[in-house]
Amino acid sequence: MTNGAIRFLVYAALGIIIGLLVALLDWITVEVALKSVLEAPLLVQMVLPPLGLLAVTGILRFWPGAAGSKTSDAYVESFHSGTGAEAKTLMPKLLASFATIGSGGAVGMEGPAILTGATIGQSLGERLPKVLGERPKLVLLVAGAAAGVSAVFKAPATGVLFAIESPYRRDISRHGLIPALIASAASYLTFVYFFDAEPLLRFDPTEVDIRDELVASVTIGLLAGVVARILARGFHFAKELSGEHRFAIRLPIAAVTMAGSLWIANSLVEKPLTLGLGTEIAAELVRDNSVSLGIIIVLFVLRALVTGVTLGVGGVGGVFIPLVVQGLLLGRAVEIMVGAESTGLYPVIGLAAVLGAAYRTPLAAIMFVAETTGRAEFVIPALIATAISQSLMGDDSVSAGQRTERQGQLERRLVEPASVVMLDDLGVIDPDLTLLEIIDQYGDRGESFAVPVGCPEYLGLMVLHDLASAMLEHGPDATARSAMRQLPAVAADAPAIDAARLMNAHDTAAIAVVDENDCPIGVISTTSLAGLKSVDLGTGLD
Repeated sequence: MTNGAIRFLVYAALGIIIGLLVALLDWITVEVALKSVLEAPLLVQMVLPPLGLLAVTGILRFWPGAAGSKTSDAYVESFHSGTGAEAKTLMPKLLASFATIGSGGAVGMEGPAILTGATIGQSLGERLPKVLGERPKLVLLVAGAAAGVSAVFKAPATGVLFAIESPYRRDISRHGLIPALIASAASYLTFVYFFDAEPLLRFDPTEVDIRDELVASVTIGLLAGVVARILARGFHFAKELSGEHRFAIRLPIAAVTMAGSLWIANSLVEKPLTLGLGTEIAAELVRDNSVSLGIIIVLFVLRALVTGVTLGVGGVGGVFIPLVVQGLLLGRAVEIMVGAESTGLYPVIGLAAVLGAAYRTPLAAIMFVAETTGRAEFVIPALIATAISQSLMGDDSVSAGQRTERQGQLERRLVEPASVVMLDDLGVIDPDLTLLEIIDQYGDRGESFAVPVGCPEYLGLMVLHDLASAMLEHGPDATARSAMRQLPAVAADAPAIDAARLMNAHDTAAIAVVDENDCPIGVISTTSLAGLKSVDLGTGLD
């Protein structure tokens, strides 16, 4: 069997494995645990989500290697850095996601599904480097993430597009397209073997005037851009709170907020919209003409608030589904405000525009509409609305690890902190060390062509190629203080491009790096900046 055929089998096997695992996760978490919560008395529904978050905290705090609550973001981080979706973190995060969603936390199953796919894909790529060719970890990471989305949403094309769009805000990945297609299809077929293939959100077909489509596209596009930006910043703020304040303070606040929001929602529509995924309830509400504009707005605010506090207490899950719910409610609110006929057009467009803008995945959002709503005719107005909403997002995104666009190696290194690209094993020269002592210590280290002088306070840079001329001028007993170059340094947390600018301004090929106390901790050279740390520069510092 050829390598090409073996690779296709690996991609398909990956999809089948992930489809099986996601089906199991979905059944245990949604069909068993969450369904029981949704059918429980109101008082039980008020108590269970905070208890679930308490369990999450215990899992993540005491399980070795749990490494925080990131799921979808872990895929994006691993795409760029290779770390974030490690196998040792998978089990505690899956247990934490079960505790969060299964108890009624307002986040989505796509988070654990993506994490499962990405982790298994990356781990498999590490074990099959010869079979899979170039960059196997990255290729299978993308394929695994696509398979996870494909299964949980029963939307294979959405899975592929999300996996290649989500690493960047204004670009798409060129890695893993064919493997993602195969793995996504295999995962979808596996999942629907155990569950039905009914679309996630079903809207009955109706006739819609083209003028309504244009009004909906422009109006919702503008509003969705603003809403998505607010939601993205709000969710980030909530996640940051989880590390800034004591859990003993955050949990009671979250418990009161969740219970109060649930009581209000239940009083207004007799449905627990603020519990769990919320997609089916939201789809039902936006089709109900008896639900007023005021109620829709209140539900929109309550749902966003509960998702925020779930994230703020460290809940584990995705925000893809929460954004879907917010988009549906936004679309219905606009539909009522303009007095349009209830056809599903406005909610579906709102879904696409909010989701595509907030996650910076417009193609995946449009495909999600086509695959999960049964309303393919709404794709064109959804495209227009999503394009408008995207234009209002700036650099905001719900995904913390996204980069703006693909870059070459040097471009990537220039935006890294100076501490990442520096040479950090050179040591520091005492300013009173003699030139002979410096030669004895550094003369046989070709990579150490420049060493910082002075500690605890940085004084200058000792260029080793200057030693011979300095000895002739000052004698062998002269100190480093008399032979060093008085060059500025760059802060460790400053972008490496600042070091490049200093090199250019001072006509040098090396700049020292200092910590917050102005103590030298390394050197950035032209070669370390380019990722070539052990190249002998000869006399290239002049």
